[in-house]
Amino acid sequence: MHFDPHNEKLLIKMVRSHGIEDLAFLFILNVVCVAIPGLSNGIFCVLNGILYGPAIGFGINWVGDVIGQFVLMQLLRKLYNPDKLKHSKIYTLLMSAEGYQQIGLIFGYMIPFIPSATVSYANLLINKTRKKRLIPILIGTIPFAYLYAYGGDSILHLDGQRLIKAGIAIIVIALLAISFVVVTRKFKKHKK
Repeated sequence: MHFDPHNEKLLIKMVRSHGIEDLAFLFILNVVCVAIPGLSNGIFCVLNGILYGPAIGFGINWVGDVIGQFVLMQLLRKLYNPDKLKHSKIYTLLMSAEGYQQIGLIFGYMIPFIPSATVSYANLLINKTRKKRLIPILIGTIPFAYLYAYGGDSILHLDGQRLIKAGIAIIVIALLAISFVVVTRKFKKHKK
């Protein structure tokens, strides 16, 4: 009601007074939401930013995303034959970008509206070793892990400028991904 700097500090202190149990619970929820196809972990990632700030929230989001993607890949390997995905549009698009498949996978993990199960399938097919599979996950999950935590922290601080910056960053990442897809398709047409 009376939002001044002193009350803001009290609100932040009150909201961020959580123990390790809460952190572990949110971390597990984040991993589970990433590992189950069709679920979104976005709400928990924003909540991590609100409850723990941008730095710790980013760490929880990023590590949770990486572990969740690995759990998802293991589930996909056990439940389905990855070779059946060789006809999917994402896989054929990535394979047409010879020498740039890793960059394509990074963009695939970066963009939240691309199903992570499909990107994980493609990662399984393209990269044969665990280390190679890990690289696009580690890099691709960084931007949104940070943006969600930063956005959550901005919501708590009621900072409109920071929210606008986060929105602009999301648009820039989406435009980069779209331009990668367009360039890849042009390479594919040029090869034919």
